Amino acid sequence: MRYAAFLLVVAVALAPAGAQIQIPSAPPSSVAAKPATATVGSERPSVALRALTALEKDIDGRITTTGGADPCVVLGGTRGLYVTGFGAVFTSDVDLVNSPSIGLFQTTISPEQKALVHKRKLAHVTLLQSTMRDMVTALAQSASLKSMSGTDQIVVGVRLMYRPWEDTSGLPGQIVMRADRQGGNIRTELQ
Repeated sequence: MRYAAFLLVVAVALAPAGAQIQIPSAPPSSVAAKPATATVGSERPSVALRALTALEKDIDGRITTTGGADPCVVLGGTRGLYVTGFGAVFTSDVDLVNSPSIGLFQTTISPEQKALVHKRKLAHVTLLQSTMRDMVTALAQSASLKSMSGTDQIVVGVRLMYRPWEDTSGLPGQIVMRADRQGGNIRTELQ
């Protein structure tokens, strides 16, 4: 049995990328799939993709200036999307400070460095929350999002990244801010 499983794994690994391997499975279902009732792209979103791209760059700029001389670091870029009937959602991966990494030239992090990084990150959580609150307010007032429905939401979510050696006590894994389209009633979730 182990040998058969091993051969199956090897066959899948060696198969060309475009090839498909048929693996016997349960008989096909007698329930037919329902055909789509609309064509792809038949509904135009009320927020243009170009507008979201400009807002993504603005959010990245705001995050990278948070902390002044000791700024937050955007890992990758902010991604935004508009969901019809819900609103605009922007997400980003952020390191609260430029954390040192273990590598070829630095093989260990001293306890003093770890404590200093932790202290700096704790201070940056409050700064990032303030920046995110300003971002949500600015997004609500943005001409790019004026076409959104009055019941739509604006959500900005930041996932905070940590190195394996870091002390994460007291630090959230993500911060999510949500507001209604008018920019009022901003709710914050730290998880």
